[in-house]
Amino acid sequence: MPALPRPFDDFLDKLRTRIASPRAYLRKARADRRYAIYDILPIVTDPATRDRLAGLIAGRRPRTPGFHPSLVARDWCRTLERDGVTPLLPPIDPAIVADLRAYFEQTPCHDPFRPHLGWFRPDSPPSLESNMGYHGIDQILRAPHAMGLFNDPRVLETAELYLGCKPILDNIGCWWSYGGESFGGRQGPRGTQRHHRDLDSLRGFKIFFYLTDVDADGGPHMYVKGSHRSRALSTGRALTDEAVEAAFGTSGTVAMTGPAGSWFLGDTYGVHKGALPRRGRRLLLSAQYNVNRTPHGPRTPPLDRDAPQLPPGLDPFVNQIYVAP
Repeated sequence: MPALPRPFDDFLDKLRTRIASPRAYLRKARADRRYAIYDILPIVTDPATRDRLAGLIAGRRPRTPGFHPSLVARDWCRTLERDGVTPLLPPIDPAIVADLRAYFEQTPCHDPFRPHLGWFRPDSPPSLESNMGYHGIDQILRAPHAMGLFNDPRVLETAELYLGCKPILDNIGCWWSYGGESFGGRQGPRGTQRHHRDLDSLRGFKIFFYLTDVDADGGPHMYVKGSHRSRALSTGRALTDEAVEAAFGTSGTVAMTGPAGSWFLGDTYGVHKGALPRRGRRLLLSAQYNVNRTPHGPRTPPLDRDAPQLPPGLDPFVNQIYVAP
């Protein structure tokens, strides 16, 4: 049999990253509609095609009546369109940072890739195998201020501008990254500590809050500006630093450093990583604003709309994954 042309071989290789077979794909999508889009995203590598498909979905989603976004939201959206990442935004209240830090310091975490290690204290990772300790969704939803931060009106306006419809709040996360001599050292980066693209949504962005000080040695978020508009290295796999430098150079790579309370927005289809800390540990709180749902949230909302930790007036469409109508 003659060899397949390389482009077709690449196509099949990407298809196999999430789809075992067409029959398995259909069975999975029927069981959970979130996978209908999610499982084909590794093959949709052209940013213009992704935008067109996202636009078709956005056209069927609700929009805010009489939508008049602020100048701040317009500026943040323009920056995302151009660079894929904003600079650090005005820091959040230190009292909020202190409340969140105290809460997560007292809340156990786990390594989902090494479940045999069980739950552990955030300051005592049980093994050098674990570079990160993740908090669970229910823990994050109970954290003080978290849902209020995720529903910042300026961010929701930015998301509606960026998507062309109201966003869906999705894929919330909070985790510690460990490194340096104070935690026994680590052999090298793992998982999201290596360059990659997020293949979760056709269009969207994430919000990132630093709850610890993050300098150049503290595990900063690294982002290649403009890479969200490129299809280079759209492999669906972890990328070496050498491959990223060869494809994009180094002039557009930014390291997001700042004190606790710093935050920023990033389109994570762009090439990025959370660097392995060279010392200490980093605590980061994150969420995603998408045009389509991902499998990363609960299938049914865990919170009642009258839950005490929720701020008043939450938009039911935006918060549909986490708050029952």
